[in-house]
Amino acid sequence: MPKYLAVDVMKNLKFYMKKERLIKDETVKRLADEYLAKAKNNLITLKILDELQNDKTFRKKHDIPEEYSTYEWVVITGYYAMYTAAISLLAKIGYRSKNHTATFCVLEEFFVKKKILDEDILMLLKSAMFHKEEIEKLSEARHKREIAQYSITKQTTKSIAEKIKKDAYDFVNKCGEIING
Repeated sequence: MPKYLAVDVMKNLKFYMKKERLIKDETVKRLADEYLAKAKNNLITLKILDELQNDKTFRKKHDIPEEYSTYEWVVITGYYAMYTAAISLLAKIGYRSKNHTATFCVLEEFFVKKKILDEDILMLLKSAMFHKEEIEKLSEARHKREIAQYSITKQTTKSIAEKIKKDAYDFVNKCGEIING
């Protein structure tokens, strides 16, 4: 069993339910498709941001500076596409989550352990969350750094954005298969 599954997931679920960060709610089941549609909309936004990065005509027409980068938002949008798809899975089984870690616990308990969702797919979501947080920290730090340091941050952000783009599509598509299957 992988390390992340070795934790007593049921104990964590009870904790999040007690704190009302995770709520059993049968009425949310009707929203599973809507959450999945929202995740797909986030993928469209990700695609637009990604294409904007390299669209010189658009950038020139709208006077967007050459140094402006969309990569940070590609990462954030990719993560939220994945997270919203995860919320659609929770809705399918009658849960609402107000906490990202609680969401992971539900996915582990009700989808990974029951072999509906592969562990590797869940790890894509966890990795994306880490990268989103990393990018947000980089963004905060960027404001405190000299211009010369930005190029390193931009390259790091670009490589993370490239990875999350693929992962987001894979994760959302897998969740769609589960919701519609």
